[in-house]
Amino acid sequence: MGQFAGYPIWLINLDSNPERYESAKKQLHKLGLDAERFSAIYGKNLSQAEVAACYDPALNQQKFRRPLSPGEIGCYLSHRTLWQRMVDENIAMAFILEDDIDLEPEFLTVLEKITQLKHWDMIKLADDRAGTGEQKKDLGDGYQLVNFAKVPNCTTGYALTLQGAKKLLSRPKFFRPVDVDLQFYPELNLTVYSMLPYRLWSASRFESEIDKMSGGTRKGGTSFWRNLKYRFQLKSIRNNHLSGDLSQVQFTPAKQDEV
Repeated sequence: MGQFAGYPIWLINLDSNPERYESAKKQLHKLGLDAERFSAIYGKNLSQAEVAACYDPALNQQKFRRPLSPGEIGCYLSHRTLWQRMVDENIAMAFILEDDIDLEPEFLTVLEKITQLKHWDMIKLADDRAGTGEQKKDLGDGYQLVNFAKVPNCTTGYALTLQGAKKLLSRPKFFRPVDVDLQFYPELNLTVYSMLPYRLWSASRFESEIDKMSGGTRKGGTSFWRNLKYRFQLKSIRNNHLSGDLSQVQFTPAKQDEV
């Protein structure tokens, strides 16, 4: 089992994408890390009953701009399965990575800093738009923990505590894509931070599996008014909330001889 400082590292990978797994595994090994592979759920293989058990189309109609694609449902369910594993096995914290990643050597420092933090739910390890955050907590060595008015997209990589996993599982079914759902963090009383600068990036050389499953687009099934309603809901959060109170996060640097 892949671990860092006793915490599991899970790598989400579709069985049909061994090249992505090998790329991620090679990069992790170069840093002296290993990850436990999680066989991702392929949305198109889900039965109607399996989809109905996890996805709420009525709430999707009310709270998102379009129906979810099979790829998005499979992606969400993959992450949700790992959150449930944290609860079932009472795992205090885990690092969850998708397989289309590029790692910088300093990624080890990011993991180390995270193990020195307490009182948080989720820390994103990557951002597809290079957001800088709103407020900053200095962690030394040039690193900062930041909160957001606009939570970054993507679930390329993140750290999650057991408390965070329980919050994410508190709604019976999902109705938005997983990365979009994180932008609605007040609904779950979830804190979402990022560690800057990022040392993990989404690898552009790999095509999105969700887009491939959706025929290259995820824009079908929307309408002007449905899209407008969704944008208003999201704008309201961004105008009235921050994704966490940094004063509540405790940082205890390791002593030099412990590093």
